[in-house]
Amino acid sequence: MILALSRTEWTLLLRNKTAASLALGMPLLIGALLVANGPSDWTFTIALQLVMMLGFTVYMTVTTSLVARRQDLYLKRLRTGEASDPVVITGLLVPTTLLGLAQAVVLLGMARVAGAPLPDRPLPLVLAVVGGAAMCCAIGVATTGFTSTPELAQITTAPFFFALLGGALWPLVAESVDLRMLLVPGGSLAVLVKAAWGGPTDHVGLAAAALAAWIAIGCGLAVRFFRWEPRV
Repeated sequence: MILALSRTEWTLLLRNKTAASLALGMPLLIGALLVANGPSDWTFTIALQLVMMLGFTVYMTVTTSLVARRQDLYLKRLRTGEASDPVVITGLLVPTTLLGLAQAVVLLGMARVAGAPLPDRPLPLVLAVVGGAAMCCAIGVATTGFTSTPELAQITTAPFFFALLGGALWPLVAESVDLRMLLVPGGSLAVLVKAAWGGPTDHVGLAAAALAAWIAIGCGLAVRFFRWEPRV
């Protein structure tokens, strides 16, 4: 059932030119521009690539596509079928999540070809990518509760997107890790990426815990604010 829903959602995603360009083109374009700029600090570049990908491909696309499905009453029709609510939501999120993970591999490959070193510790990188995708999915579902139309998603997704980006920039430009950095969405992601490329590992456990906390917060908000029928 999840596989069938995912195939249908993938088809619908490709039909929406705005959502498709946001999910497919924007992250890769930004990633290519960052690599072409000839970075001297690969950790900064790779972390920024991944955060932009999570923001555009996962977070914004999840919000926009779910609102579009709700507005078309597609969600309401799915809910009257055999699949349970969690199965329906999972099936709709799988394509975007897999796309984000695939783009992470492509972006890392682009950086590697351009001269970036391999990570010294792959595990923090995996935690950042997978955990970041889960967080952005959960917050994206929650954001639909405040978004009445797909066009409005460009506005409603802005606060979290900039918090994600700003939170990632904070530890990347700072000389040392401040625990307050882990309180913002992108802070834990940047700390994990820095640790993967030879950075300090003192706060890896706290960064992973902070990321897990953001995932839990996102899930809680999604349960509270997600709506199956169009918002008036």
